[in-house]
Amino acid sequence: MFYGWRRKYRTRRFNRQISGILETRPIHVVDARWIIVSMVFSRDLMMYLVCIKAFYRRMGGGRIVAIIPVDLPQSQISLLRRHIEGIELQVIDEIDTGVCQRGGTWERLVYCLDRSEDSYVIQLDSDVLAFGRDLSEVLSFANGNVPFAMSDDAQIVPMRDVVRWAQQHMENDHIGHATARAFGRYPGADGLRYVHGSSGFTGFARGGKRRREIEAFHQNMSELMGPRWTEWGTEQCASNFAIANSPGAVTLPYPAYSSFHPEGPRMEAKCLHFIGSHRFKEDFFAGRAREEIRRTMKPGKSI
Repeated sequence: MFYGWRRKYRTRRFNRQISGILETRPIHVVDARWIIVSMVFSRDLMMYLVCIKAFYRRMGGGRIVAIIPVDLPQSQISLLRRHIEGIELQVIDEIDTGVCQRGGTWERLVYCLDRSEDSYVIQLDSDVLAFGRDLSEVLSFANGNVPFAMSDDAQIVPMRDVVRWAQQHMENDHIGHATARAFGRYPGADGLRYVHGSSGFTGFARGGKRRREIEAFHQNMSELMGPRWTEWGTEQCASNFAIANSPGAVTLPYPAYSSFHPEGPRMEAKCLHFIGSHRFKEDFFAGRAREEIRRTMKPGKSI
């Protein structure tokens, strides 16, 4: 109960700190070779507006899709349409996940895979903020149809290497570690790869991994993991698997692209993923967001 109250308080405080985003110029969607997909819930809408505007300003184009809950208030839908002219809204309950489970952001992964059949897809979490001068690497990958993962310096490696690493950390029973240990029994593991990445910022190549391949991964892991495969975090494992086994896949350069935590890189970073456990620490996210808002404020406005 206390954790839930504290999260709500910090979210409300953060939204007040970044409220200037409502006084910034709207995005005019310009078609490009890529689609930018994000899940957007009511509590994250203000944060999403900051992050998508910062990202889009550096990318210079691309279609924008927000995956939203069926009960997102009409006032927030109107806000999205007003600030992102040309946005596509996809109701999460209307995404067919096939044999894959629902929840835990699996809908988002399946949607990205389906859209990547004919477009390059960038999956951008609502808490990924670009604040550096450019995103030249991401632009290069999107233009070149190169799949990528943000991995905090982890590399794409043979699946057997991941198994050995996980077995050295038997004390950690997090779903990511448990999944990695199960890879030792995965069909065809000797010819597969994996990366300890984040599904929060990922590039899916056009014509790359197909939904049926991830459905097969889901079914295999369900058999290997049993009930644990319904835990939060399994979608990230599937996303990591999809990217690692896509032809030509790379990881984003570290520390330019990294996850934010108190001991992590800051001065060297130009794009940070502000994961929930550290999102509001030291007001670093809010500070960088306010700097970005000032750059895009309408004439005559201030924060």
